[in-house]
Order: sequence, then structure tokens, then C-alpha cells
Amino acid sequence: MEKKITKTENIKFKIPEIPLTRKELKNLLNYHIPCLCCGLEMLHPDIYAKLLDMQELSGSASQAIPILEPYEKIMHPVERQVFNMFKSMSAKYPDKNFKELLQMKKDIHELALVRIQSVIFNKISFYRRILPKKTARQLRKLMVKTNDIIFDPEPHKPFSRRIFIHKLKNIIKNLESRKLKEEILEIARRLPRSSDEVCAFVVKNARKRPSVIALNLIHPSVGTFEHLMPKCMKGMNNSLNFALECSYCNNSRHHYPISVQIEENPYMPHNAQIQADKLISLSKKGLCKKEYIKNLKKVLQNLSDEMICLDISKLDV
Repeated sequence: MEKKITKTENIKFKIPEIPLTRKELKNLLNYHIPCLCCGLEMLHPDIYAKLLDMQELSGSASQAIPILEPYEKIMHPVERQVFNMFKSMSAKYPDKNFKELLQMKKDIHELALVRIQSVIFNKISFYRRILPKKTARQLRKLMVKTNDIIFDPEPHKPFSRRIFIHKLKNIIKNLESRKLKEEILEIARRLPRSSDEVCAFVVKNARKRPSVIALNLIHPSVGTFEHLMPKCMKGMNNSLNFALECSYCNNSRHHYPISVQIEENPYMPHNAQIQADKLISLSKKGLCKKEYIKNLKKVLQNLSDEMICLDISKLDV
């Protein structure tokens, strides 16, 4: 019997053309691109790489401050406040490094942080009265462990906001009332982050090396390639799936859907439009390909459940 031969010469596999190379996308960070999520201007990663090798950042604050001053304008708000605190303190203690200066402030900021956290934890604990017994017991256990950490001056492991919220989500995930789950998580999300409160930044960084503290003042602003569809979910590793986000927003998202990222950052749709407008202006100067912007609109709209709908009508004007 003759084998049946299937002709394949007319079969075509349409693979989307990659609009920008990694180098071209990275080059856009030279033009004051705002972060897709938070809207703050990003630092080119090559500049940050050069700062990594600067030994002066390990020295006294009076040595480190002049190196960081050119980047003060792109620091996130809390980091800028801490940097100004360093500038003020270094005038009085010029020989102390960043770690020594933070250690001087640690106790007072730690008390302020615990006060804020305690109020939020008490509000979460209140829900034990209306939760199912099993869920209430799990919540009580979590809160007891958490209080042991925050009220211990030298805890074995420092409190982690991200881990706490993750554990809380697992405890309440089977609740029938979606409204109740959202209420509890909304309260938990008010817990201070080092990017939200100076006291949280001081406590988190006071144990770190002076050079690390210095770099942490600008690291959140470093531009990165955000995988819109996470790699763990088979997201592509090229500009068809890349957006430009600051290091802080990229790291904060982890592998969560964009819809969850928007919950944490309600202004993200607005900020995404600001970035798109900037990219359109660069496109008109021949610095960014139109195909990248059109693809970005399509992917964001799809992955955000249409919460992000970019207006790119000016792209072809």
C-alpha cells in the first residue's frame, strides 16, 4: 500500500514580528520614560550598573551624597525623603555612613511603624467575630505569630508585608462572601511598605551595609523589562510581551495577574496612558516603532480584562 503524502508547501504559520529588540527597548530609557505602573520617571540600568562599583558609597555620608545627588529628582518619594534626611544629618555627623545614620533613627521609626501596623492588625482581627470558626482560628493563629514578630525588638525574622498578605489570602480564599474577602484584603493592603512610609524604609534598611542602603535609594527607579504575561505562565521573552516598568513595580507584582497589580495601584491605567503618550511622541521622532505601541495596547487590554484601554489615536496623525 502506498503511503499517503500530505503536501505542506501551502501551510503557513503566522508568527508575529518582534517590534523592538532588547537593545532598542532598553534605549528608550534614555528619554525619561515614565513607569507603566506608578508613572514615575525611570533610571537607565547602565547608570545603576556603574554605581554598583563605586566604593565611595560604602564610605561616609559626606562622600556618598554627592554621588547620588544627580539622581535625586528620579528617586521615589520616600527614598527622596530619606535622602534629604541623610543630607541634613551628614551636616552634623559628616564622618558617619548611611548605616550608622539609620541606626540613630531606627528606634523612633520602629515605634512609629509598630503603631501603624497595630491599628491595622486590630481591624483585621475584628473579623474573627464574623468568620466561620475554622477560618477564625486560622486568622487568630496568624495574628498571634505576627504580633510576636512586631513587638519583639530583635525578632528572629523581620515582618514581611508580602508574606503576611499571602498567608491571609490563603486563609480567607474559601469564604463565600467576595465582599468580605475584599474588605479584609483592603485593610491588609494599608500596611506600610518601605516605598510608602519613611519609618518602614528606615526599619527595613537599618541592618544593611552602607553601600546597599545608598543603592536602595535609587534601585526602585531603575527601568526594567516587565513580562506582561509572566514567564511561569509561558509568557514570551521578547518585546511582544515586554513593558517598561520601574524595578519596584516589577518586583512587587511577582507572577500575579495585571488585574491584581491594578488593585494595588489604582492609578495604573492612567499611568499606562502617560507612558503610551510618551512612546507616541518618541515614535514621531523615529525613536520607537509604531508596531510596539500597537501591540502594547492590545496585550494590556487583553491581560487587564480591559481595565487598561490605551488611546493611541494620535499615533498615525
